[in-house]
Amino acid sequence: MRATRATRALAQLFEARPDAALSEAEVESALAAAGAPVNKVTVYRMLDRFAAAGLLQRQVDGARVTRFALAPQGGEGAVPRFECGDCHRQFRLAQGSARVQSALKQVLQALATAGHESLAVEIAVRGRCAGCAHPAEGAAA
Repeated sequence: MRATRATRALAQLFEARPDAALSEAEVESALAAAGAPVNKVTVYRMLDRFAAAGLLQRQVDGARVTRFALAPQGGEGAVPRFECGDCHRQFRLAQGSARVQSALKQVLQALATAGHESLAVEIAVRGRCAGCAHPAEGAAA
């Protein structure tokens, strides 16, 4: 992957917002705001290349919008996330992660024992975020 101004800006975008899960349109807007405007096709190509390299993880939200987030690094495995059904923001769920990882390993091991290969797990919890569920409290904060 070439280190163009746009690819460096994309890497910086996700480094600055490690918990963000951004759509193509949000990435395009953020790159333009950062002084690296690129067209939609280029954004999709860069996102695809970053995902193929294992730097980003592709997720489809409840509204069927493809979002990209930093891929888990090291032995982190699948990272559970919470998605708000109203605003579609996504939040990584770090609390209890060790227990979730242990349960995931057991599920993957059971599937592998049954002969399944190349398994990937994605965990998403959907509901309403605090800001959407209690907008008056969010405005006061």
